[in-house]
Amino acid sequence: MNNYIRTITATFVLLFGLNAYAQKKQVAKFQYTIARAVKKVYPASVRMWGFDVQQNQRTSAQFSGVVVSADGYILTAAHTILPGKNYKVFFPDGRECIAVALGKIENKETPGIPDVGMMKITGKGSYPFAEIGYSGSLLENEPCISISYPESLNQTLPTLRLGRIAEVKNEYGFIRSTCKMEPGDSGGPLYDYHGRVIGLHSAIDVAEDMNFEIPVDLYRQYWTALNSETLYTALPEKTDHVKTDPLFLLLQKESRQKALHPDFDTSKLKNSCFTITSTIKGQKQQIDACLLNIKTSNGIKRQFLLSKNTMVGEAANCDINGKRVPINFIGKDQENDLVLFKLGQSLKGGIDLNIADADTIKIEMGKLLYSINPAGHMIRSILGSTLFNLPKVNSQPYLGAMIVYHSSPVQFSLIKEGSPAERAGIKVGDELISINGKAIKKASEFAPEILKYWADDEVTFEWENASGKVNKTFKLDGRGQSLSNHPADKFEGGKSERRDGFNAIFTHDAAIKANACGSPVFDWEGHFYGINIARFSRTTTVVVPKKTIVEFVLKHVR
Repeated sequence: MNNYIRTITATFVLLFGLNAYAQKKQVAKFQYTIARAVKKVYPASVRMWGFDVQQNQRTSAQFSGVVVSADGYILTAAHTILPGKNYKVFFPDGRECIAVALGKIENKETPGIPDVGMMKITGKGSYPFAEIGYSGSLLENEPCISISYPESLNQTLPTLRLGRIAEVKNEYGFIRSTCKMEPGDSGGPLYDYHGRVIGLHSAIDVAEDMNFEIPVDLYRQYWTALNSETLYTALPEKTDHVKTDPLFLLLQKESRQKALHPDFDTSKLKNSCFTITSTIKGQKQQIDACLLNIKTSNGIKRQFLLSKNTMVGEAANCDINGKRVPINFIGKDQENDLVLFKLGQSLKGGIDLNIADADTIKIEMGKLLYSINPAGHMIRSILGSTLFNLPKVNSQPYLGAMIVYHSSPVQFSLIKEGSPAERAGIKVGDELISINGKAIKKASEFAPEILKYWADDEVTFEWENASGKVNKTFKLDGRGQSLSNHPADKFEGGKSERRDGFNAIFTHDAAIKANACGSPVFDWEGHFYGINIARFSRTTTVVVPKKTIVEFVLKHVR
């Protein structure tokens, strides 16, 4: 009997191992397919805005597009362009040129539909371009790729999103995909997994899987008409023949294969993510945290919790198997919004933070990633950018005071009601002397000094009024969330309050909620890639990479 049980157990283990190996191969093949397509089309995915060539200045909001011929034809959305107007085109390789808007189709009776627009680069040359595909051969659940330029990030390089075709054609004639979009992405390309343009970004609804694409066959059908600098308020009479997709049968065959729909649920990582509960400004706050295993210099293994600093307040504890366990603060990194705690008890599992291999992790667009939440559930994503800096914009501290332009000594010109400046007693006409002991002698020194600080930082201002010198210490406020009715700002969980002011971060397209930041990010081989630090926007979650985490931990753990 015992031999029988051992035989059954061994057989089960063998089958499980073979199945896991097969799953790993499927994921690897899928990743290769997507990465190959991304490499093929990335150079042709362009950023654009209106441009006055006489005044040499920008005249419109940013939008996206794709070059589809070596001589510079560009497909984009009609709502981004005006026929005959000039636009500046920016390629990912740094090249810049001017394009003129040609035709656009917007039916008078159905505003925003079909939203077809075309442009042409005016300068002679040979440009990177992507192959035009066939939207008529699309299949439901087929993988699709977006490479475009969300305006909120304001980066010179595009970001990548991976999704699937949710509807081949909806009631309005659009493709619906799960590749998330937001302002700035309009006109950007949707590619198939062979690296062919199948649609152009047009519009979104509130739900994150409601992204609407202009079928590329419309550009094929009206190519001749679109070559004229004309606004068509009805579908043009002149049409071109749209051929059958030469890959149609191949697409049908591939859609049934595991290579396009691999089983991703293969994680074996246990106890890698927990929940920290604390109190911030009198309110209970929860945030995720990574459990890190670290070998100190003397070879002893220690465990720590790593999380998002601005989401952890007073009386912090960790939920472990339904019990609240106190945690002890070790240190924080305000620039990267990291905080480290010592765990009061030893746990099985966690993430082995190998200090030595911090530089071996490659940040490559197109790499498949996943995040893990405290329940052990996996959230799939794709690495969407190279490393870049995200300037402090929304995270700038709020003083609520303005100064007289070019004044020396520096004189306050406006004090906002209810602001930290007003509460401190600063008044219009007062002269600033110093901030935290640093002399501020002219107006140009004021803003750079304030920008060194963060919301809730304590600062000491010295200023002079009619009664003499005043020295007072007070806290700066945060700027808060700006209110918007745009669908892009209504996604579940919303944006993180602290979401910028980072150096050397990367993005992925996982829908991580603001209170689920602090969770770990891995590639599909199980390598630790970093920590989700902020939900930046509808399309983007920001990750602090492993290298930065190692540098932070080494400062506090020996």
